[in-house]
Amino acid sequence: MRSAVTLTVAYLLLILQSTVLELAPVHMVAPSLGLLVVLHVGLSSKWTISSAAVVSFVTGYLFDLVSGAPQGVHAFVFVLMALFARALTTRVAVQGVVLSAATSFVASLLASMLIVLVRAQVAPEGGYGGLRQAPLEALFTGFVGPVILGLFRHIDGKVDSARSRVGLSRGPRALGSDVSPWK
Repeated sequence: MRSAVTLTVAYLLLILQSTVLELAPVHMVAPSLGLLVVLHVGLSSKWTISSAAVVSFVTGYLFDLVSGAPQGVHAFVFVLMALFARALTTRVAVQGVVLSAATSFVASLLASMLIVLVRAQVAPEGGYGGLRQAPLEALFTGFVGPVILGLFRHIDGKVDSARSRVGLSRGPRALGSDVSPWK
């Protein structure tokens, strides 16, 4: 359920991002909203690494379809970024506005470099021109990061609290225990 809700919101964010970029009268740099979804699933301890990788892959593939990028580039990079975020959570607790913004900024820079490198390997005619926009995109992603990450934390909280109310909580129960959830 949580994966479906997260992917639905990710799809809506990607559609919003691509619509704004398409309708803008000038070429704009936008925050990487798909990357923020990937950061959330990678940083959250509620997600297993396998489910985070699947959500990251699907989000990246949707981004490839919406943006017109070569298929699989963002999917590959987003899975790598989810693994990076999971490795980061073993060292640093990313909580609060400042750490969320800093993590979003650094992850956006890293993802931009990886995307340009992978695209240069897949489609060499593209070159490395995307690196000029990477710092500005990372700055915008850093500003928007705490808001989007907070939105996803809120969504995860709602989904988990709804599951625990109907008796589908994750905690294992010992056989023969006299603790009943209906008392």
